[in-house]
Amino acid sequence: MAYELNDVSVRINGKEILQAVSCTLQEGKWISIIGQTGAGKSTFAQMIKGLIPFYRGKYTHNRQLLPRDGKGKMKIVPQIGYVFQYPEHQIFETTVYKELAFAPKMKGESPERLEEALKMVMGRMGLSEELLQENPFRLSGGLKRLVAIASVLFAEPELLILDEPTAGLDPVSRMALLKQLKAWQRENNRTVLFISHQLEDVAEYSDEVMIFKEGCLLVHLDANELFLKRTALMEQAGLPLPEPIQLLRIIEALSGRILEPVSCREEDIMQQVRLAWQSRGLQNEG
Repeated sequence: MAYELNDVSVRINGKEILQAVSCTLQEGKWISIIGQTGAGKSTFAQMIKGLIPFYRGKYTHNRQLLPRDGKGKMKIVPQIGYVFQYPEHQIFETTVYKELAFAPKMKGESPERLEEALKMVMGRMGLSEELLQENPFRLSGGLKRLVAIASVLFAEPELLILDEPTAGLDPVSRMALLKQLKAWQRENNRTVLFISHQLEDVAEYSDEVMIFKEGCLLVHLDANELFLKRTALMEQAGLPLPEPIQLLRIIEALSGRILEPVSCREEDIMQQVRLAWQSRGLQNEG
């Protein structure tokens, strides 16, 4: 179920926004997209969804070219879901039920299948069934966002694009939302494209990371490879290391040891930091 780009470029208003991008988005991967502001991250995501009508190069899904209309414009790809930076702005129906059921009804889903999927998505996003008859515009900001994201998941996308979905959320809400989305991705073997400036979140949830710089794809790497072994690429892109990785480097400098966590996730980093610090204390006692 791979999506592949081969030498794809996008020009908007006479400016080259994406330059000769080639990559493969494999099924079942959480792929984070990082880079400085203006690097081309959102343009890349919009192009994947089909929101940018014209591009140069080749874009395929399962080795088949993505469809265009009679004028050569790329069509929106229906099997790709897109959660924008403030997804609550995507809400348009008068009840939560109608909002969630809109896409499945358009696909002709049976009432039985609709109810089954509804319970699954509501449970996944931590939403109670009592909300179904509520007006989504009257909900709190946090609930409104969960409903908006649930409506995208309800359409069962095979690839989900998350464009800064946690913008404006407090740390606890941000972590809870990302854990829910990660669980959905793993349970359904879906592909996720995650755009974020929160590099700690990128290190925590990613299988792979794509770094964009000035419209070019600088690198597409396994997350552990990038954050634990090839950190110079982050500096090359003008990006800081995630804070747990920075702490790891400080402890390495203080202890004079090279630490080798099993992954770039915070829990694995902190385990190595604690062991190194405890070892330092034992050496001092000796």
